[in-house]
This record gives sequence, C-alpha cells and structure tokens, in this order.
Amino acid sequence: MKLTTIATTLCLVAAACAAEDDGSIDEAKLATFRAAIPSKARLSAPAPKASTAAALGDPALYPTTSWPLVEGINGAVGSMIDLLEAIVALPPTVYNSDTDEFVWGPWPSDDGVGYVAAYIRDTHGTEDFRYQYALLRGASNDLATLTPVVWGGATPDPDNDDHGVGVTLWDMEADRAFREANDPNFDPAAGDRGRFAALYGAGDDPDAPENEMAFVVAVFRDWVPADEPAAEPTDLDYFYGRYITAEHTIDFIDYEVDIDVSDPADGIAEAVGVRMAFLDEGTGRAEADAANGSLAANQTVEAVECWDTSLSETYLRFDLIESGSVAQSISDGDLANCGLFQASLDDLDIPSLQDVDADLMAALDDVATNGVTAP
Repeated sequence: MKLTTIATTLCLVAAACAAEDDGSIDEAKLATFRAAIPSKARLSAPAPKASTAAALGDPALYPTTSWPLVEGINGAVGSMIDLLEAIVALPPTVYNSDTDEFVWGPWPSDDGVGYVAAYIRDTHGTEDFRYQYALLRGASNDLATLTPVVWGGATPDPDNDDHGVGVTLWDMEADRAFREANDPNFDPAAGDRGRFAALYGAGDDPDAPENEMAFVVAVFRDWVPADEPAAEPTDLDYFYGRYITAEHTIDFIDYEVDIDVSDPADGIAEAVGVRMAFLDEGTGRAEADAANGSLAANQTVEAVECWDTSLSETYLRFDLIESGSVAQSISDGDLANCGLFQASLDDLDIPSLQDVDADLMAALDDVATNGVTAP
C-alpha cells in the first residue's frame, strides 16, 4: 500500500477502531497538538506568475524549465501533508498522560498488510522541538514494534498559526521495505522511492518585525517518483524562501541537482545549480551553472537570465569557462533591461544554499540518506 493511501485506510477504519469520545479528550489541548503538523503553504514554493500577458520576448528559460521540478517537489510535499492532516483530523484512539501524547491506531491496513498508527507528543522542551509526530507501519498491532515512515518535530507559534519552525522526514524507503517484506502482492514498480527531509520556519523578521519571512531547506535522496519508476534515482538539495514587506514580496529558490542538460541529451548528468529571485512573483533574475558530466574537467558553464513582469525574457547570457577564464560568451538582450536585477543575487543579498549552515545540511543529508528511528 502506498503512503498516500494510508489516510484513506484510516478514514475507513476509524469509526470501528477509534475509542469513543466520552468527553475525556481535551479538545483545546488536541488542537494545539494538531498545530504541530505543517501546512502545505508553509512547505510549498508558489509558482511564478506573470502579471500581464506575455507580449515581447520568449518565455524566460529558467522559470519555465524549473517550474516542473518545483511542482514535483510541491506534489510530494502536498501528498505528505494531506496524509498527516487526514490522520490527525480523526478522533485519537487514546491520550497517554505519562508521555503527554495523542495516539491514533494501531489500525489494520485496508489491504490486509500489517497495521498503521500515528502519534503527536509534547516534549515539554526536552528535545529540539516542542512537539514530535510520526506515522508508523508494522506487521502487528504492538505499537512498540512499528516503524516510522513519516516523522517530524515542530514548535508552532502560539500567537500565529502560520508561524513556527519544524523538521520533517518522509521515508519512502521504509514504507517500501515494509511492503516488500510483508505484502505477497508487492509490486517493485509501485510507489515513490527515496527520502525527503526538510527544515522549515516562518515568523516576523527580528530586525524589522513589521516584515515577515519564511524558508524551507530540503533534500531528496535517491528520489524516484511513482509516475516515472524507470527514472534514475535523483539527489536534490533545495532552498526556498519568501520575504514580505508592506510594499513588496521577494521569493527566492536555489537548487542543486545532477541532471542531463546537454543539447542534444547524451544521457550523462551534469552537476547543475540554479538560483532565482522574483519580485512580487514577476520580474526577476536567474543565475545557473553546470559542471562535470559531458564537460571537460576544466570547464563550467555559467548563465544569467532576467525577465519582466510577464515572465518574458529580457536578457540572457551563457559563458563557457575554461580553467577559470571565459572561453566563449553568447548573449541576447541588454543587461540594462534587468533593472533592479542588473546586480547579482549576491549583491542583492538574496540567500543561497551556500548560506545554509554546513552542519545543518549534513544533518538533513544524514536523515534523508539513512532514515530515523522514532523516539
């Protein structure tokens, strides 16, 4: 059974398996626990939107080609959030005052393969995050033997439902391993592969509290989407952020991925990095680079692109770098057309993956590579 079908399973069996609410459940307390589950809006990057119909210039290359990747990430994240929200919306099976946690299940899976359960626990400050949550699967209804396939921690802002910090892991490999070991009808091609781990946060800017900021740092490891089971496993590092003032909104996206960008494609993946920034979901700038793959050891390709409010390209430049010097350059348009974005993203103080703490990235890489054991 896929992770995305577990919510349906729980909804079907909840009426039969959940304990009746005899009034002993503190609904206000339960609501604060449920707030630990991150929202789609908190973890998903919005699509860039043209503010007018495109009239001049071709559609900008990097927003156009990057959006399917961002959409795929949003889809994976959205499925996870739908799943968690569906579970915790059900009446909990039990509240454990010793551990201060609500537990849902264990309930039989609708395909007859094992059991599923979930919990949200208040750590009371003894861990990095105020609350911990997990979705678990196992061969029996012994809660202690179940394995987490979704795990996370969160510290919501009690004064603002849209603010707070948290971390989450979606372990598609643990789910697959369970299905392979316990499902006699296991289909190797079914279901997503790999692991997704993310750290996210949103709140007021401490230096300018009238402004709001949000970010997501995420990694996919050995990711193979369910709709492309023959695809090569992909590793992806991803950093998204938004800064909101009374006048403007700045969005930025920075990702690194190994992918074949040769034209024509030759089946050999290059190491590709793409940074983009958008002003008010329109005008913006991209900076990209590629190395390795079909390029020589001393070669890299660098690109800069700008676009207007209709996401129509206003400037594009490609540079072939050999041994640190520009060997060839091709450009179209005038850099002056970039307006504010004539300046580099570094000069505009747009954050990048390189700004993320190295120890934090190593920790995300570790859990996305190896998974976790729920506390």
